[in-house]
Amino acid sequence: MSVKTKITVIGAGSSYTPEVIGKIIDYQHTLKVDEISLLDLEDNLDRLKIIHQYSQRMIEAKNETIRISYTLDRKEALEDASFVLIQIRVGKMEARIFDETIPSLYGLLGHETIGIGGMFNALRTVPVIYEIIEDVKKYAPKAWVINVSNPSGIIAEAVYRFSEFDRFIGISSDPNQATKTLQQKLNASPGEVVPYFAGLNDLSFILKVYHHGKDKLDSLIEEGYSPYKEGMESLIFKDMRLFSHPNLRYYYHHDEMLKAYLDDMKKGSIRAKEVVSIEQQLFEKFKDEKTIDLPKNMDQRLGRNYADTAIGIMDAIKNNTKAYHVINTVNRGHILGIPDECAIEITSRMTNRGPIPVHIGELPLQVRGIIQHLKAYEELLCDAIYERDLDKALLAIQTHPLSRSFNQNKVTFKKLVEAHEKHLTYYRKDS
Repeated sequence: MSVKTKITVIGAGSSYTPEVIGKIIDYQHTLKVDEISLLDLEDNLDRLKIIHQYSQRMIEAKNETIRISYTLDRKEALEDASFVLIQIRVGKMEARIFDETIPSLYGLLGHETIGIGGMFNALRTVPVIYEIIEDVKKYAPKAWVINVSNPSGIIAEAVYRFSEFDRFIGISSDPNQATKTLQQKLNASPGEVVPYFAGLNDLSFILKVYHHGKDKLDSLIEEGYSPYKEGMESLIFKDMRLFSHPNLRYYYHHDEMLKAYLDDMKKGSIRAKEVVSIEQQLFEKFKDEKTIDLPKNMDQRLGRNYADTAIGIMDAIKNNTKAYHVINTVNRGHILGIPDECAIEITSRMTNRGPIPVHIGELPLQVRGIIQHLKAYEELLCDAIYERDLDKALLAIQTHPLSRSFNQNKVTFKKLVEAHEKHLTYYRKDS
């Protein structure tokens, strides 16, 4: 008798969920999902119902027999789950707007994953992730948890060090999109190109590009190629002899990026507000009973392809395909110079026992320092969250590679604490 496969989606009221359902349908010939449980909070119930009805139409249109339900009860959603996909945003878009805008008032970069904005996203989100992990242990101890919530790398760091739970994988969309771009460039089929990514979430580097067993990195760099549509210039790649994550520009072109960001703030160009508008349009389409296929403007939501990665990982684990994916996992010596218990972003083979990372060894000297610097910040921040210590969190942001002024950090930190007060009750001394 075969074991049933149940996928639980936490934060299922998200506009990303239909893409997840679409990918489950695409993989159904091998993944063979029996049940999908959609979970969200009561204040997202209207969106959850819309997503459920739309998902049901998608499934019926493909003549699939997957049972799909929605609930507000975490226990009900998690029981007997094979895989748990977490895609939450604590504080919703209101909180993201604070993260992106308040730093600009004090000359700092605002971002949902980077710097002080990303830190407050983590301060709100990690405690909720801890609660979810404890319930997974209780109600679905054999499930694999795949997280796409931001900031993914810090969440992974917190889980690996403090949750005593190993069946956890973090993912982001950029590395896996870069892999697809490399496949297209080399005219290769999926699986024929294996880039060796190493580093941290939102700051990983491609150190090798294997195609039919040969490393094509140098030749790609020499012709001025980049696997990312935006980010660092190809001349920088020639100097560094590797490909970098697009977010390296926030560190190596900090002044230019800060100026562009501050100019956008003056013009009222705020990504979180753009997302609110895009989501309103999407949900109008989701509600339309004639809508079955994914709306064309889904791409405007960005973060695309994470669903393909997440469901592809589930398929690889269930069927032991040993397919390569770029994930956040625990280090355990695969990258030297980073503590073994810490989270890293690295190319890994996915098996029915979980990920097997490629072995990197020593990082190239030209990137080792910035990775170790950022990791020290992540460790200190995760210590602060676990200890419920906002003073230590302030100390953590002072150590961040983008930190330029103790006083700027301090006043911005205070304003963000005030703005997010209702989502920071975890840190009250009487909690």
